[in-house]
Amino acid sequence: MTPLDKNALSDSYLVKGLTGMAKAKGWFGAHWGACVLAGYYLCKENNLNEETVIGIKKQLDNILILRESQFTPLPKEPANKTLIEEVPKALFPAIQGGLREHGHAVIFASLSTKALRDVPHMAQPTLINRLTGLSHAIAKKTPEKSEGQVPYTGTQAMIEATLDIIARFKDVLGRPSIKRPNFTHMVTHTDALMNLEMMGYRDLAKAGHAGHRAHINIPPPEVDSKRHPKVHLVTLEDVMNKSYWENEENVARWNTPMDSASNLNGDWVAAGHLFKVLYSYHRLIKRIKDKEKIRLCSMILLERYINPDVQGG
Repeated sequence: MTPLDKNALSDSYLVKGLTGMAKAKGWFGAHWGACVLAGYYLCKENNLNEETVIGIKKQLDNILILRESQFTPLPKEPANKTLIEEVPKALFPAIQGGLREHGHAVIFASLSTKALRDVPHMAQPTLINRLTGLSHAIAKKTPEKSEGQVPYTGTQAMIEATLDIIARFKDVLGRPSIKRPNFTHMVTHTDALMNLEMMGYRDLAKAGHAGHRAHINIPPPEVDSKRHPKVHLVTLEDVMNKSYWENEENVARWNTPMDSASNLNGDWVAAGHLFKVLYSYHRLIKRIKDKEKIRLCSMILLERYINPDVQGG
């Protein structure tokens, strides 16, 4: 990587991201802060070219401007890095008994814990209390259970199961009129559990496997090729290219609220789904040896982010 690639995003984006999560009005609003964290790590952990990093940075900066009040700093308090452990600790009630809200408690807690370890001066009582509050809120939701599923043998089996289920939807590829399952959050949920284990929370990650099973327990649909003709396919290279991030139509969509009539993606994409899924997916495919499966899953997953007519999670 060039010096610009390494330094394009300073750790100020971690500070902003954590602040944006903590100041969210309701757990769903935490997407915006998580978006900034994921964008930072996407650039830091991958060998992206200079133009792509600049394009990602511009979109992150647009989000910080559009949601300025959400990223305004909280009043400063003395930091205590031991408080960081309260974030994963609060996650247990939100993952027990099954899947809640597409795994968002896991996604938010895992990502924010990672960020807090990198900027421990942000481990301030009010911010920590608000981050744990995200898990507390989601824990109140009724869980979706997956009955009769064989437990994963470990994290690698969970990762492979995620790509397996995405690959099974190969017949919907290029057919935008067929609604997709929630591939976005399947991927980010998988990575979040993997990341918990990588950070040393093995038991917590294992406790989340049952909910993860419920997340990916979706059968592929029957496909009528006459009713659903194929259109342009997309690759991972298409998305991780400066032309995607500089495309005026894309930028215009991302900076306008989603509208079911005129802007099907809109800020749904910029709300962190795009950054989080790219960050998570790049991490997961490093654990997969089958290059053809990676190519296929990339096209199925990212079609959602290229063609606004492709709907689903």
